[in-house]
Amino acid sequence: MKSLLVIGLTASLLGASVTAAAAPETLNGLLEQVRGFSAADKVTNQKREQAFNQDLAQKRALLSKSRDRLALAEAEQERLKEAFDANDLLLAEKEAQLTQRAGQLGEVFGVAKEKAAELRPLLADSLVSAQHPDRDQVLTFADSKRVPTLQDLEALWYQLQLEMTASGQISQFSAPVIGQDGQQRELAVTRFGVFSAAAEDLYLQWDAEQQTLAALPTQPRQAASQLAAYASGTAAQVTIDPSRGQLFMLLDREPRLLERIQQGGNVGYLILALGALGLLVSLYQVLRMVMSEIKVAAQLRRPEKLSVKNALGRVLLAAQQTGSAEQRELKVDEAILQELPAIERGQSFVKLLAAVAPLLGLLGTVIGMIATFQSITLFGTSDPKLMAGGISQALMTTVLGLVVAIPLLFCHSYLATRSRRLTQILQEKSLGLLAEPVAAAPQQELPRAA
Repeated sequence: MKSLLVIGLTASLLGASVTAAAAPETLNGLLEQVRGFSAADKVTNQKREQAFNQDLAQKRALLSKSRDRLALAEAEQERLKEAFDANDLLLAEKEAQLTQRAGQLGEVFGVAKEKAAELRPLLADSLVSAQHPDRDQVLTFADSKRVPTLQDLEALWYQLQLEMTASGQISQFSAPVIGQDGQQRELAVTRFGVFSAAAEDLYLQWDAEQQTLAALPTQPRQAASQLAAYASGTAAQVTIDPSRGQLFMLLDREPRLLERIQQGGNVGYLILALGALGLLVSLYQVLRMVMSEIKVAAQLRRPEKLSVKNALGRVLLAAQQTGSAEQRELKVDEAILQELPAIERGQSFVKLLAAVAPLLGLLGTVIGMIATFQSITLFGTSDPKLMAGGISQALMTTVLGLVVAIPLLFCHSYLATRSRRLTQILQEKSLGLLAEPVAAAPQQELPRAA
């Protein structure tokens, strides 16, 4: 049954192929066509078998090569294992031999390596390395497993002795220095122990990372004059930093005058503006008062010629008017009262500014504290720098308020004193004239017509 089914399927396929190619007219033609198809299939199968055989031969050759390489690798592994075991035994023997020969010196070598490892970063950070560069390179044995030699131990001793000796010496040498402009130049350097160094008129700091000397960005006050005097031999003292440059570096963080003013914020600027205005008013009033006093002094030297161009002359002219004593006294009081506004002009304004300046400083303090508490609310107290702005404003506005108020108070007191003195002269001379009997009026100097 199965054979008939296979034959039927084959016939159907052949029939389909024959129908697809060309339908024969006779049975013989169909038979010949089937034979042709069979021959073609046979040739195709033979080619496939040849390709499969060639591929199989290649695979067998590759398998053979892989087996050969595996055998070689296993042999090499065995050889390396034997060599490793032999070297391990040899290393153990050498270590035992080293321990036996070193004896008590093993502890000495360990201490020497430990001290060398501790000394290397100290030498790199020392100012003496500017004069003796690459000192830490002679102590590289601290990181190796080899036994320190005699030269290594001598180098360790020498560097320790050199550091101790140089810490108490003032020496001069030539070294590359990075200036404030960022350019590197070869300069004559003076080293003061291990604390400070200077070149020409500049204090220097030691950069351990770059292993070079660099000028401080902010030089101490009078640094140039002190260093020049010391270098010329006219001075026996010079300022040094015992903290190895840390104190001098703090100078760069110290705010300048303009930076301190900026810390006060808008309230600080307002205080300074009011202070400047008060000083200008005070200066203007002082100049006017000086001119008035000069004119009054000139009038005192010429009592016979009264002039309306000065306060004293105007008051005395009022005192010489005819009438009863009471009328003359009232005229004098009226004249003095007319002169007082010009004499006391600006004093109340200066006094007001002197009182307002501390109040504005207090206002800035409150604003600064509010900003500080806002920073604490938002960021907490973990970083003090976040609160520094508000605290700086609080303190600087208070300082600015006091700085403005104190000079203005002195100005007001000075103006009040001079005005009282001028007013006293007017009252004294006018009362003296009222006490005399009415006489002929002295010559009056009238202003000239323009």
